[in-house]
Amino acid sequence: MVLSKEDELFTARILDIAGQAEQKMYPKYTMFLDERQVYLAEQQLRKHRCSNYLFFGGYEGAQRRMLGVFPSYMEPELSSYPIVGLGLSYRKEEGLSHRDFLGSFMALGVKREVIGDILVGEGQTVVCLYEKQFDYFTDNLKKIGRVGVTAKPYNLKEIAFTPSFKEITGTVASLRLDAVVSLAAGVSREKAVERIRAGLVMLNYSVVESASSTVKPEDVFSVRGCGKFILADEIRQTKKGRLFIAVKQYL
Repeated sequence: MVLSKEDELFTARILDIAGQAEQKMYPKYTMFLDERQVYLAEQQLRKHRCSNYLFFGGYEGAQRRMLGVFPSYMEPELSSYPIVGLGLSYRKEEGLSHRDFLGSFMALGVKREVIGDILVGEGQTVVCLYEKQFDYFTDNLKKIGRVGVTAKPYNLKEIAFTPSFKEITGTVASLRLDAVVSLAAGVSREKAVERIRAGLVMLNYSVVESASSTVKPEDVFSVRGCGKFILADEIRQTKKGRLFIAVKQYL
C-alpha cells in the first residue's frame, strides 16, 4: 500500500503514542478513528511489534473506534476508554437519518473525531461520544434539523449488536482483485475490471485501480453500488486447479 503524506503523518503519530505509553508507563488513547485509520494503525503497530493495544468504540462491533495503547505491565481495560453514551429521544414519526444527526453535530463546531458510531433507531438514537464532549452536547444540542430532541446518558452496555453477513461462494482462477470482485459483485470479469479502473473499488479502505492486485484472507473490500465484503479464510484448490473461496457480504 502506498501511503499519502497524510497517512504517513497519521502512522507516525500512532507510533509516537505507542512509545509514550511505554516510556511514561500509563495508557494512551486516540480519538475515534475511522475504519481506514484503524487498519493503518494496526498495520503499523504489528510492523513495529507493538502488541499491548486494543481498539474499542464503546460496544462490540463498533466501526469507529479509539486506539488504546497500554504499558507492558497493564492489561487493556475497556472501562478505561474515555467513551460515553448519549441517548437522543424524539418522535418516532420524524424518520431522522444518520446524515441528519451528523450534520447537526458538525454544526456545533466539534471535530468528527470526538464522535463514534451513530446508531439511529425509531424514536431514539444512541451516539458513542468522547466523554469530555458530553456536557457540551447536552447543553447545546436541542434539535436535529427542525426536530426537537431530548438528550440523556445512555448505557452502552445495553447495545446488542451482531453483524449480519451473506456468504457468497464460488471458484476463481486466482486471488486477483478482478476475479474476487467478479464473484462478489456477480458481474463478469470484464465488468469487474472496468469498475476497478474507474476507481469504484476499495481494498482495505483504499481505492485500488490495479485489477491485478492480490486479495488476502481477512482483507476487506467494497464495490460501489454492490456493498462491502470480506474474504474468508477458507480457500482450497479444486481438482481443476481453480480456487474455491468464500466471500462474506456485510448486510
